[in-house]
Amino acid sequence: MNLITELPRATWLIFRMHLAATAVSRRALAGILFAAIPPLFAFLALNIGGDGDMGERVFMYLGVLVLLQVVAPALGVFLGIGAIADETEARTITYPFTRPIPRASVFLGRWLASLLVLSVLLLASGAGVAAITMRASSPPSPEAVQGLVGATLLAGVLYSLGAAVIGVIFKRGQVIALGYAFAFEVMLANIPGSAQKLSLQFYLRSLFVGDDGANWRSLEIFEPSKFLDASASSERLMVTAAILLAIGCITVTRKQFVLSS
Repeated sequence: MNLITELPRATWLIFRMHLAATAVSRRALAGILFAAIPPLFAFLALNIGGDGDMGERVFMYLGVLVLLQVVAPALGVFLGIGAIADETEARTITYPFTRPIPRASVFLGRWLASLLVLSVLLLASGAGVAAITMRASSPPSPEAVQGLVGATLLAGVLYSLGAAVIGVIFKRGQVIALGYAFAFEVMLANIPGSAQKLSLQFYLRSLFVGDDGANWRSLEIFEPSKFLDASASSERLMVTAAILLAIGCITVTRKQFVLSS
Protein backbone atom coordinates (compact mmCIF):
# COMPACT_ATOMS: atom_id res chain seq x y z
CA MET A 1 0.00 0.00 0.00
CA ASN A 2 1.36 3.40 -1.01
CA LEU A 3 0.60 5.51 2.06
CA ILE A 4 1.31 8.83 0.35
CA THR A 5 -1.37 8.34 -2.28
CA GLU A 6 -3.73 6.05 -0.38
CA LEU A 7 -4.12 8.21 2.75
CA PRO A 8 -5.61 11.29 0.98
CA ARG A 9 -7.85 9.10 -1.21
CA ALA A 10 -9.19 7.06 1.71
CA THR A 11 -9.57 10.18 3.87
CA TRP A 12 -11.62 11.89 1.16
CA LEU A 13 -13.85 8.83 0.75
CA ILE A 14 -14.52 8.51 4.49
CA PHE A 15 -14.98 12.29 4.79
CA ARG A 16 -17.77 12.27 2.22
CA MET A 17 -19.51 9.30 3.79
CA HIS A 18 -19.35 10.68 7.32
CA LEU A 19 -20.31 14.19 6.22
CA ALA A 20 -23.56 12.97 4.71
CA ALA A 21 -24.36 11.03 7.87
CA THR A 22 -23.38 13.84 10.23
CA ALA A 23 -25.26 16.58 8.38
CA VAL A 24 -28.60 14.81 8.88
CA SER A 25 -27.90 13.37 12.32
CA ARG A 26 -29.52 14.26 15.63
CA ARG A 27 -26.18 15.73 16.68
CA ALA A 28 -26.40 18.27 13.85
CA LEU A 29 -30.00 19.13 14.72
CA ALA A 30 -29.09 19.64 18.37
CA GLY A 31 -26.10 21.68 17.24
CA ILE A 32 -28.33 23.98 15.20
CA LEU A 33 -30.52 24.64 18.21
CA PHE A 34 -27.52 25.24 20.45
CA ALA A 35 -25.82 27.53 17.93
CA ALA A 36 -29.00 29.64 17.78
CA ILE A 37 -28.68 30.59 21.45
CA PRO A 38 -26.15 33.48 21.09
CA PRO A 39 -28.08 35.27 18.29
CA LEU A 40 -31.31 34.81 20.25
CA PHE A 41 -29.73 36.31 23.37
CA ALA A 42 -28.37 39.20 21.30
CA PHE A 43 -31.81 39.93 19.89
CA LEU A 44 -33.44 39.82 23.31
CA ALA A 45 -30.75 42.00 24.91
CA LEU A 46 -30.96 44.74 22.27
CA ASN A 47 -34.70 44.74 21.66
CA ILE A 48 -36.73 43.38 24.53
CA GLY A 49 -34.08 44.27 27.10
CA GLY A 50 -34.05 47.91 26.04
CA ASP A 51 -30.28 48.07 25.48
CA GLY A 52 -30.34 49.09 21.85
CA ASP A 53 -27.43 51.48 22.36
CA MET A 54 -25.11 48.80 23.80
CA GLY A 55 -24.30 46.75 20.71
CA GLU A 56 -20.57 46.59 21.36
CA ARG A 57 -20.92 45.48 24.97
CA VAL A 58 -23.60 42.89 24.14
CA PHE A 59 -21.40 41.51 21.36
CA MET A 60 -18.37 41.19 23.62
CA TYR A 61 -20.26 39.63 26.52
CA LEU A 62 -22.05 37.12 24.32
CA GLY A 63 -18.94 36.49 22.26
CA VAL A 64 -16.68 35.70 25.21
CA LEU A 65 -19.02 34.29 27.84
CA VAL A 66 -21.39 32.36 25.57
CA LEU A 67 -20.00 31.78 22.08
CA LEU A 68 -16.28 31.31 22.80
CA GLN A 69 -16.44 29.84 26.31
CA VAL A 70 -19.61 27.70 26.11
CA VAL A 71 -20.99 27.14 22.61
CA ALA A 72 -17.71 26.44 20.78
CA PRO A 73 -16.37 23.97 23.40
CA ALA A 74 -19.75 22.24 23.82
CA LEU A 75 -20.33 21.78 20.10
CA GLY A 76 -16.68 20.87 19.61
CA VAL A 77 -16.91 18.08 22.16
CA PHE A 78 -20.37 17.01 21.03
CA LEU A 79 -19.39 16.62 17.36
CA GLY A 80 -15.71 15.79 17.74
CA ILE A 81 -16.16 12.91 20.15
CA GLY A 82 -18.04 10.97 17.49
CA ALA A 83 -15.04 10.65 15.19
CA ILE A 84 -14.10 7.29 16.68
CA ALA A 85 -16.00 6.96 19.96
CA ASP A 86 -19.37 6.50 18.22
CA GLU A 87 -18.01 3.59 16.19
CA THR A 88 -16.49 2.07 19.31
CA GLU A 89 -19.69 2.32 21.34
CA ALA A 90 -21.70 0.92 18.44
CA ARG A 91 -19.16 -1.91 18.20
CA THR A 92 -18.64 -1.23 14.49
CA ILE A 93 -15.12 0.20 14.73
CA THR A 94 -13.62 -2.98 13.30
CA TYR A 95 -15.59 -2.67 10.05
CA PRO A 96 -13.56 0.11 8.43
CA PHE A 97 -10.31 -1.37 9.76
CA THR A 98 -10.88 -4.62 7.86
CA ARG A 99 -10.54 -2.76 4.57
CA PRO A 100 -7.14 -2.18 2.94
CA ILE A 101 -6.95 1.50 3.87
CA PRO A 102 -4.70 3.38 6.32
CA ARG A 103 -6.25 3.44 9.78
CA ALA A 104 -5.35 7.12 10.14
CA SER A 105 -7.69 7.93 7.24
CA VAL A 106 -10.65 6.79 9.35
CA PHE A 107 -9.74 9.28 12.08
CA LEU A 108 -8.92 12.09 9.66
CA GLY A 109 -11.94 11.66 7.42
CA ARG A 110 -14.48 11.39 10.21
CA TRP A 111 -13.01 14.30 12.20
CA LEU A 112 -12.80 16.58 9.16
CA ALA A 113 -16.44 15.86 8.32
CA SER A 114 -17.48 16.70 11.88
CA LEU A 115 -15.31 19.82 11.76
CA LEU A 116 -17.00 21.09 8.60
CA VAL A 117 -20.46 20.78 10.16
CA LEU A 118 -19.15 22.37 13.37
CA SER A 119 -17.53 25.27 11.52
CA VAL A 120 -20.74 26.05 9.63
CA LEU A 121 -22.68 26.12 12.92
CA LEU A 122 -20.13 28.34 14.69
CA LEU A 123 -19.81 30.69 11.73
CA ALA A 124 -23.58 31.06 11.51
CA SER A 125 -23.82 31.66 15.26
CA GLY A 126 -21.05 34.26 15.32
CA ALA A 127 -22.31 35.97 12.17
CA GLY A 128 -25.80 36.08 13.66
CA VAL A 129 -24.59 37.83 16.81
CA ALA A 130 -22.51 40.25 14.74
CA ALA A 131 -25.38 41.05 12.35
CA ILE A 132 -27.78 41.80 15.21
CA THR A 133 -25.36 43.92 17.26
CA MET A 134 -24.06 45.80 14.21
CA ARG A 135 -27.54 47.33 13.86
CA ALA A 136 -27.27 48.96 17.29
CA SER A 137 -26.38 52.60 17.71
CA SER A 138 -22.99 51.63 19.20
CA PRO A 139 -21.98 48.59 17.14
CA PRO A 140 -18.83 46.52 17.69
CA SER A 141 -15.82 47.35 15.57
CA PRO A 142 -15.16 45.24 12.46
CA GLU A 143 -11.81 44.22 13.99
CA ALA A 144 -13.53 42.89 17.12
CA VAL A 145 -16.06 40.96 15.02
CA GLN A 146 -13.38 39.48 12.79
CA GLY A 147 -11.15 38.55 15.71
CA LEU A 148 -13.88 36.96 17.79
CA VAL A 149 -15.42 34.97 14.94
CA GLY A 150 -11.94 33.79 13.92
CA ALA A 151 -11.15 32.78 17.51
CA THR A 152 -14.46 30.90 17.72
CA LEU A 153 -13.73 28.92 14.56
CA LEU A 154 -10.26 28.05 15.83
CA ALA A 155 -11.80 27.02 19.15
CA GLY A 156 -14.00 24.61 17.21
CA VAL A 157 -10.93 23.07 15.59
CA LEU A 158 -9.10 22.59 18.89
CA TYR A 159 -11.96 21.38 21.07
CA SER A 160 -13.30 18.99 18.43
CA LEU A 161 -9.84 17.62 17.73
CA GLY A 162 -9.11 17.25 21.44
CA ALA A 163 -12.42 15.46 21.95
CA ALA A 164 -11.74 13.17 18.98
CA VAL A 165 -8.34 12.22 20.43
CA ILE A 166 -9.84 11.62 23.88
CA GLY A 167 -12.49 9.43 22.26
CA VAL A 168 -9.76 7.31 20.71
CA ILE A 169 -7.78 6.90 23.92
CA PHE A 170 -10.51 6.53 26.56
CA LYS A 171 -13.79 4.70 26.83
CA ARG A 172 -16.64 7.08 27.68
CA GLY A 173 -14.37 9.88 26.54
CA GLN A 174 -17.20 12.41 26.31
CA VAL A 175 -17.28 12.76 30.10
CA ILE A 176 -13.53 13.43 30.17
CA ALA A 177 -13.74 15.90 27.28
CA LEU A 178 -16.61 17.81 28.87
CA GLY A 179 -14.79 17.85 32.20
CA TYR A 180 -11.74 19.35 30.53
CA ALA A 181 -13.71 21.97 28.59
CA PHE A 182 -16.00 23.12 31.41
CA ALA A 183 -14.03 22.45 34.58
CA PHE A 184 -10.31 22.60 33.88
CA GLU A 185 -10.46 25.22 31.12
CA VAL A 186 -12.98 27.53 32.78
CA MET A 187 -11.16 27.43 36.10
CA LEU A 188 -7.73 28.23 34.67
CA ALA A 189 -8.90 30.76 32.09
CA ASN A 190 -10.77 32.93 34.59
CA ILE A 191 -8.38 33.10 37.53
CA PRO A 192 -5.74 35.82 37.69
CA GLY A 193 -2.11 34.88 37.20
CA SER A 194 0.12 32.91 34.89
CA ALA A 195 -2.00 29.76 35.26
CA GLN A 196 -4.21 31.19 32.51
CA LYS A 197 -1.51 30.24 30.00
CA LEU A 198 -2.30 26.57 30.61
CA SER A 199 -5.72 27.00 29.02
CA LEU A 200 -6.73 27.19 25.38
CA GLN A 201 -9.08 30.07 26.23
CA PHE A 202 -6.13 32.32 27.09
CA TYR A 203 -4.67 32.00 23.59
CA LEU A 204 -8.07 32.18 21.91
CA ARG A 205 -8.86 35.40 23.76
CA SER A 206 -5.49 36.80 22.71
CA LEU A 207 -6.70 36.74 19.10
CA PHE A 208 -9.23 39.54 19.56
CA VAL A 209 -8.32 41.62 22.62
CA GLY A 210 -6.61 44.24 20.46
CA ASP A 211 -3.14 45.70 20.77
CA ASP A 212 -4.17 47.97 23.66
CA GLY A 213 -6.49 45.41 25.31
CA ALA A 214 -9.50 47.70 24.87
CA ASN A 215 -11.79 44.85 23.86
CA TRP A 216 -10.99 42.95 27.02
CA ARG A 217 -11.34 45.98 29.29
CA SER A 218 -14.91 46.39 28.04
CA LEU A 219 -15.73 43.21 29.97
CA GLU A 220 -15.80 44.73 33.42
CA ILE A 221 -16.39 41.44 35.23
CA PHE A 222 -12.90 40.18 34.37
CA GLU A 223 -9.63 41.16 35.98
CA PRO A 224 -7.13 42.89 33.67
CA SER A 225 -4.95 40.33 31.93
CA LYS A 226 -1.78 40.58 29.89
CA PHE A 227 -2.29 38.67 26.66
CA LEU A 228 0.06 37.58 23.90
CA ASP A 229 -0.10 39.20 20.50
CA ALA A 230 -2.37 37.55 17.97
CA SER A 231 0.38 36.07 15.80
CA ALA A 232 2.13 34.36 18.72
CA SER A 233 -1.18 32.97 19.98
CA SER A 234 -2.09 31.67 16.52
CA GLU A 235 1.26 29.90 16.20
CA ARG A 236 0.90 28.16 19.57
CA LEU A 237 -2.66 27.10 18.86
CA MET A 238 -1.71 25.69 15.46
CA VAL A 239 1.21 23.78 17.01
CA THR A 240 -1.21 22.37 19.60
CA ALA A 241 -3.60 21.31 16.84
CA ALA A 242 -0.77 19.63 14.90
CA ILE A 243 0.32 17.70 18.01
CA LEU A 244 -3.23 16.55 18.74
CA LEU A 245 -3.69 15.50 15.12
CA ALA A 246 -0.49 13.46 15.21
CA ILE A 247 -1.49 11.82 18.50
CA GLY A 248 -4.90 10.89 17.12
CA CYS A 249 -3.53 9.39 13.89
CA ILE A 250 -0.76 7.44 15.65
CA THR A 251 -3.08 6.14 18.37
CA VAL A 252 -5.70 4.94 15.88
CA THR A 253 -3.00 3.24 13.84
CA ARG A 254 -1.45 1.38 16.78
CA LYS A 255 -4.33 0.79 19.18
CA GLN A 256 -5.95 -2.60 19.46
CA PHE A 257 -9.67 -1.93 19.84
CA VAL A 258 -11.31 -4.49 22.10
CA LEU A 259 -15.09 -4.61 21.90
CA SER A 260 -16.93 -5.60 25.04
CA SER A 261 -19.79 -8.06 24.75
